[in-house]
Amino acid sequence: MNLLRYYMMKIEEHSDALVQLVHQYGEPNNAVMFALPRITKEQEQKIIDDDYDSINVTTIVGQQAVNMAAQAFKDMYVYENDLSRRFVQKYPGLISLSCDYTMLAAVVTELNKAKAAFKAEVQKYNDAEQKFFEVHDRFHYLITTMAYRKVYTFQGNYKAFYFNWSRRPRVETDTKENWIERIERAKATVPAKHNQYSWYALLEKEKEQVAGCAALKLSIRRPIKLRPECSARDNEGKMLGYSAGLPFLLTNAENRPKVSELKNYERTPIKTRSGKWQLLLPRLHLYQKVP
Repeated sequence: MNLLRYYMMKIEEHSDALVQLVHQYGEPNNAVMFALPRITKEQEQKIIDDDYDSINVTTIVGQQAVNMAAQAFKDMYVYENDLSRRFVQKYPGLISLSCDYTMLAAVVTELNKAKAAFKAEVQKYNDAEQKFFEVHDRFHYLITTMAYRKVYTFQGNYKAFYFNWSRRPRVETDTKENWIERIERAKATVPAKHNQYSWYALLEKEKEQVAGCAALKLSIRRPIKLRPECSARDNEGKMLGYSAGLPFLLTNAENRPKVSELKNYERTPIKTRSGKWQLLLPRLHLYQKVP
């Protein structure tokens, strides 16, 4: 059997087992989900170009939250042609289960192992065309990033789960000379929307802009897509942050933890603690620090 198909079969098998656990042991009185709107293809390009203006969040509790969480663990495909396949659906929330943690862990450990194995197998294909054939021709409408998502479980007493919106920039800093060298190396591959003449002309202009700036070092500050996250604080006060793409599952809790609601998102100006940044090259998200 093809390994991709084998690992997907395991993902589906263990997802079914997890859904059964959630339906059987989910506690409606200790269940909350934060429903987010689906992104359409019509909205997709505007968000890519100009980011989100706002996101409305609907809080769901009780049995409806349990049912929504169960469905979330099997959501890996986007069949509707009018929905975006680039902005995957997120399912932040917290569901308490009445089963013992060992029962839950046995299922989730195997599910996460299958997800990691599937991801590793997909990433073996370096050629884009071959990857598309092996993955998307085999699993129609599959969104791989949704299949990869890890399921997080918690046991015992926690003080609180704080849900919030997060977008941390991915930063890479290098010398001005090294950036010029990297721009020069980009001549080796001409993008589809350029011919060689226009591409070379753009790169030469970028090299001039970098050479002419006063800063000795420049930084790529590429924004990570806006996403819901959660900080979990245990009884000892230790707090860890997690991506909240799927519902969290909690067992063996004697006390009900505080759960802060995920609020509606409203865009605000970006602030940094490390000074002001001036955009130098939009194509690379390359910035120079200014006094």
